[in-house]
Amino acid sequence: MSGHLPLVRFPPNALIHRLGSPNTSKSTALLRFPERGWTINTNSESNKKEGWAIVGDSEGRKLAVETLLSRHKIHPLPPTPGPFPFISTLSTSKSESENELNLSTHKPIRHLGFSRPSATGEFTDFTARYGALQEEDRLSFRQTLLTTIHPAPHEGEIERVMGLMGIEKLLDLPNVSLSSGQTRRARIALSLLTKPVLLILEDPMSGLDVKSRKEVSDILGNLNAKGEIRVIVVVRDKNLDNLPEWITDVAEIKAGEVWIGNKDEYLQHHQKTTSTATEAKIEEVKETKGTEVGKEVVKLDKVSVSYGEGSRPVLKEICWTIREGEKWHLVGANGSGKTTLLSLILGHHPRSYSLPSSALTLFDKARREISTVQLKSMIGHTSPEIFIAFPRNMGLSAYQTIGSGFKGIFTRSQLDEKQKERVLGLLDQVKDLLQPATNAAIEETQGMSLRDIALKEFSHFTPSQQNLLLFLRAIVGRPNLLILDEPSQGVDEVVWERCKAILKDEWESDKKMATIAVSHYEDEVPWSKGQGKIIKLDNGQATLE
Repeated sequence: MSGHLPLVRFPPNALIHRLGSPNTSKSTALLRFPERGWTINTNSESNKKEGWAIVGDSEGRKLAVETLLSRHKIHPLPPTPGPFPFISTLSTSKSESENELNLSTHKPIRHLGFSRPSATGEFTDFTARYGALQEEDRLSFRQTLLTTIHPAPHEGEIERVMGLMGIEKLLDLPNVSLSSGQTRRARIALSLLTKPVLLILEDPMSGLDVKSRKEVSDILGNLNAKGEIRVIVVVRDKNLDNLPEWITDVAEIKAGEVWIGNKDEYLQHHQKTTSTATEAKIEEVKETKGTEVGKEVVKLDKVSVSYGEGSRPVLKEICWTIREGEKWHLVGANGSGKTTLLSLILGHHPRSYSLPSSALTLFDKARREISTVQLKSMIGHTSPEIFIAFPRNMGLSAYQTIGSGFKGIFTRSQLDEKQKERVLGLLDQVKDLLQPATNAAIEETQGMSLRDIALKEFSHFTPSQQNLLLFLRAIVGRPNLLILDEPSQGVDEVVWERCKAILKDEWESDKKMATIAVSHYEDEVPWSKGQGKIIKLDNGQATLE
């Protein structure tokens, strides 16, 4: 990266308003920057190696990213060459043909969010990876790179970036066969191949195992330090203790107020404000173990699954029994088989039908004896894939979204009086968290009523609120089995704490509900250490603890 101009330069006391808004007052601003403004330097401009993180509440993080993507108005408008000085010189120094390229694929600022729903809002079938691949699903990652990026990158450049990300072996696999962690690395690699000068990554380490988090963090840190690209990570509060070592500076947004400072100053401030709350949380989650042995909910007996006509074994003779009321933490590195194992239990994987009747039993019946419709109503399930797949173009309300969990479907259904009462009862417990984001400088109002919240369209809530609604959808039917797959991904810390409190009440009222939590973070598991059991997958083999 060359040049003597900063990448980003917002003026002192800058105010952010929506594009087209005639307002420029502080009271109506979406964001209010401090007196120092906000400057992000190129390495050649800065005397130190800068590494930036954006933290704070979900609405603030979203607005900060949108501002960097030029989706909002900055007031006062910075003098020429504008808020992105270095980037503005790229467009004026290139030839006309290079400019066209820069405006298509090779955007100077690229934003990568990993939990993004379909652009059309339509339902997407996240179970497709398990079935017989359709022609369009056979597209390999290498083919995706060659057809997505224009002009297509040279083979040598592809191999270099794939080696950098440690995913050379994934190049010729079908995209739909990649695990969530592998897909995350692949998407970062694709972004690097487009050669941006500023790369904004939202929670890039979520969904990765401990080893992979360290590897990806080191890769991003090295890229940032070399000066070819400036990397900004957007991090939820729950991950602040794991801020990458290479992060030097932080932009925190709370209720529209922006704080800019170095990482050490920020962590000291954050630790002071959270230490008391942490002590309280530890006392809250105390729980007593039941002594009775419940009925079998799930039983796998020597279950094996392989892909590529047996050339790629994924699960090897898995034996696992889950009983009523038990809590299981499913752990394992990315690609270890966790997703495939869950797909068998959920009935998504076609292999679940063809296994011998004694190999996979669910709720005391062979899987093949339970219809998929019935199974959906017996298992509550939340995951990043469901968040992405859930339809947003059907006008489903919050009430209808939660109510769809009784049947486990992705559409509205008729509810009886008891079910209606259950949905409204859950909504009432979280109505304060489902209020619209408000500007702290605007006079507070009473907020939306429970009825208004229930009737509000699912798509009009923030991503964190949508995840909350999908969590309630998973538990609304008091299922026999609850599967929480990376349940706090995309959820604000305060929202996840409320979810854990609700779960505690649910387990108290229904001691037969079995629960599986899948997470690479111990603090994401919604029960105290020692209150559950652990199953660990390693290279397709299971170890029970």
